Amino acid sequence: MLVVLLLIASWLMRACAPVAPAISLSALDASVPPAPPSAPDPTPSLQASFDDARAHEKILRVELAALQDDLKEKVEQCKPEQPPLPAERWAKGDLGTLRGCWVLGRDVPMLHSFGEGKTERVIVKAGRICFDDQGSGLHEQTMVGPTTTWNCKAPMTAKFWSNGTLVAKQPDVFCEGTPPARWTATQLTCRRVTDETALCQAVDKTGRTQVEFRRAP
Repeated sequence: MLVVLLLIASWLMRACAPVAPAISLSALDASVPPAPPSAPDPTPSLQASFDDARAHEKILRVELAALQDDLKEKVEQCKPEQPPLPAERWAKGDLGTLRGCWVLGRDVPMLHSFGEGKTERVIVKAGRICFDDQGSGLHEQTMVGPTTTWNCKAPMTAKFWSNGTLVAKQPDVFCEGTPPARWTATQLTCRRVTDETALCQAVDKTGRTQVEFRRAP
């Protein structure tokens, strides 16, 4: 019995005694890692890029305006040129059609008579008439002889008749030259033939002549 009691007591002592843990624990360093460095502020570089873009935009706008002006000028140059004698404006009696300078006739030889009865062969150059848009103008013509040259200038006024005929008149004038020469009063009666020319009857006291009326170069 004693032996049995000793074994029971020994077993109870082993059951109640503390047992060393089977797992070993190690301490971990729980310190917080340092924060990463902060990113640089992008605002200055973005502002600089924006300013560069605005400056470049201004340059492009100037170049665009110049190109647009150049294009407009080229388009104007490519427009079909208005004919010198447009049929519609002529038929309406538009004196603005006459604005500018015109050539009347061509160089022709003729016999020039002086006051004392002397005659001389001269070359009468084609006339030049410059009108404003109201039908007022100046007719100029030169006569070249073997001994002298005469420069003739006379005012001229033009109007349209209701039938589309152009009538222009100039008074008697004296031409510059030696001796002086008289340019007698003349009336032109013109009818349009094409967009480029009209034919005129030039009538003065010496007779009647048909001459061509065309835009001066």
